[in-house]
Amino acid sequence: MSAVRLLPWPVHEAVDYLLGLSFVLAPFLLGLRESVAFPVFIAVGVVVLANALLTPGRLAVARILPVRVHAVLDYILAFFLILAPFAFGFADDDTALTVSVFAGVAVLVMSLVTAFPLDLGTPAATGEGSTAS
Repeated sequence: MSAVRLLPWPVHEAVDYLLGLSFVLAPFLLGLRESVAFPVFIAVGVVVLANALLTPGRLAVARILPVRVHAVLDYILAFFLILAPFAFGFADDDTALTVSVFAGVAVLVMSLVTAFPLDLGTPAATGEGSTAS
């Protein structure tokens, strides 16, 4: 899932929350409320936050999505962000184009260097279901 395991999983988790919140707020802070990018950025923010909230880790609310699914969603999101300005027609908006492509590349790089904990969420890794007393 990762090319190099430089970024610890807890840091990746925290960045996901910051990224999701940033995408929800970006249209308001950058004056993109009337842009075609507005619903795209809001949707991306919600997906990123949901992915973070539902993946096992210290900051998770529910542990529904396996870490492998989280990683795959990160890669899909990265390519989506890079292609979105061209697919949804906001490539002529310099601010929206820059934010989308830059964030897509950043998510791709972050995912490529994250040390994803492949065993996180399993009963053995979390201590749940242990028969030892």
